[in-house]
Amino acid sequence: MNRRDFLGAGLGGLAWSSMGLTRSAKASVDERVLVVLFMRGGWDGLNVVVPYGDEEYYRKRPTIAIPDPLGAATHPALDLDGFFGFHPSMTGLHELYGRGMVAVMPAVHYAQASRSHFAGQDMIESGVQSDLDRGWLARYLLATGRDPAASAVSISEQMPRSLYGLASPPMVIPGLSSLGLAAGQSDLPLIEHVITTSYGWGPRGRNPHDESLYRIGSHLKTKLDTLQSIGASQTSASQGYPASNLGRSLSNVAALVRARSGVELVTLNAGGWDTHGAQGGAQPQSRMASLLADFSQSVTAFFNDLGGDASRVVLLTATEFGRTVAENNSEGTDHGHASTWMVIGPSVRGGMHLGGGWPGLDAASLHEGRYLAHTIDFRSIYAEVLQGFIGFSNTSAILPGFTREAIGLF
Repeated sequence: MNRRDFLGAGLGGLAWSSMGLTRSAKASVDERVLVVLFMRGGWDGLNVVVPYGDEEYYRKRPTIAIPDPLGAATHPALDLDGFFGFHPSMTGLHELYGRGMVAVMPAVHYAQASRSHFAGQDMIESGVQSDLDRGWLARYLLATGRDPAASAVSISEQMPRSLYGLASPPMVIPGLSSLGLAAGQSDLPLIEHVITTSYGWGPRGRNPHDESLYRIGSHLKTKLDTLQSIGASQTSASQGYPASNLGRSLSNVAALVRARSGVELVTLNAGGWDTHGAQGGAQPQSRMASLLADFSQSVTAFFNDLGGDASRVVLLTATEFGRTVAENNSEGTDHGHASTWMVIGPSVRGGMHLGGGWPGLDAASLHEGRYLAHTIDFRSIYAEVLQGFIGFSNTSAILPGFTREAIGLF
């Protein structure tokens, strides 16, 4: 992000000045941080969490299926419970699963779902079909009276729909290292002079946002310096983060958590999951294997980096839809229905969570004859995370008209 774009688009989020964001900011030891990672493109849940115990899986995926861990094939699935297994590239996450830190839901979606990326993401991030202009996390912030600029941050290139609909927007940044306004050290005095002069005369009262704008601007450089200081505390190299966008983003999140910054909600993205062709199977260098290795290594490094602060964090993975059960003629998969979601952290009740049970991959069990049926509505996951982790019980205010079913994530 260049300096002009940052000033033009990100100024509203710099209302973090109002929360006194400093490395010495006080926060209770049980302050909770929810991290929502959206797997954009619709990841293939059936090759993330492999139902190797379902024989139909191998009939419908002769090329890209992941081998049974009970067989003698190379790169088999990493067994989870005798029926499901992780993709073999997910060794780090498999270790976290063994420690009881990963709750896996392999059949998550919603009724009357769209197979459009845009419509699907809108629904997943808003949480209700009747209010697509306001996100589920935005409704949470409004319901609790939290200051969005103080409580939420999105480490991404643009505002996610989950945070749409707030008069005072949260901060949206590509990363902590991108916050500098000066090209070099010699520019810093000039930048400071420009900011001080521009906001020195106070609000002029020409519009209702003047007071807020000038309050933010007057603290601009100080808060940027503070955030960059937090970024400097990152330990990417020593903690084993991969040199990827996701690795860098989660390293940023860990720095914010350790700094006791007051942030309660963080959103970020991982793309590349629209695997229509050449998806690959278990081979380590295949497209899907590389994506999942990055995901697993990044998440594992994140929780290792947090150390004792990990107990305050839960990471939720979401996606707009799954993929077709059968592979296509391009050795890939097309837009589907249910997919795998996960909730990860020390406070989670780990293991497999199937809702009403595994729906099955035989023709009679498939949704519309092609897709994995869902047994868990994604909104039940939101409700349990809000209530069981954050401690917010009025979930009907966030998900109006929806009655959740218990999953047992906490």
